[in-house]
Amino acid sequence: MCLQTAVQFGDHSGASRLAELESIVEGPRAGLAARFATSLRHRDGLELDALSTAFEEIGDLVAAVDAAAHAALVYRHRELPGKRLTSSAHADALAKQCGGINTPALCQVAEPMPLTGREREIVKLIATGMSTRQIADRLCLSVRTVEGHVYRAMTKTGTTTREELVALFKHYRPDS
Repeated sequence: MCLQTAVQFGDHSGASRLAELESIVEGPRAGLAARFATSLRHRDGLELDALSTAFEEIGDLVAAVDAAAHAALVYRHRELPGKRLTSSAHADALAKQCGGINTPALCQVAEPMPLTGREREIVKLIATGMSTRQIADRLCLSVRTVEGHVYRAMTKTGTTTREELVALFKHYRPDS
C-alpha cells in the first residue's frame, strides 16, 4: 500500500519492487500498482486511463482518481487537449463519488473548461437537443455565429463532434 501511495504521488521508482510483489501478494492490487508505476515512468496516458478504470473496478476510487489525473497530466504535456479534458473530467467525477476528495494529482489538473461564457451557453443549449437554427433564434444570433462558437469550443476541447463536446461538458463541475 505504501508503494502504491508513492506512485499516486507521482513516484515511479518502486516499479520493480511492485512487479516482484505481484507474484507474492494475493489479489490484483500489487499488479495494478506496478502497472501504474511503469505507465507513469513511460508517460503512457492510455494505460493510466485503463488503470483508472481497473482501480475503480476493485473499489479503490482514490487510486482511480489519481490514475485519471496523471493521465490528464501526460496529455497536457503532449498537448492533447481533448484527452486531457476527458481524463480530468473522469478524475473529477470519481472525486465526487468519494465525497469531493482532493488529491495532489487532482490539484495539478484542476482547471475550468476553457470556454467563454457564450460558448458554455451554446453547449448547454446543444445538450438540450436544440438545433443550430433554434439556438440562433433563441440567442438572437446568426446561424453562422452559433456555428463559429461551436467550432471554437470544439477546437479548445479537442472534440470532433457535438456529442463529444456535450458529453465532456456534462462531466465538468457546474462551476467550471
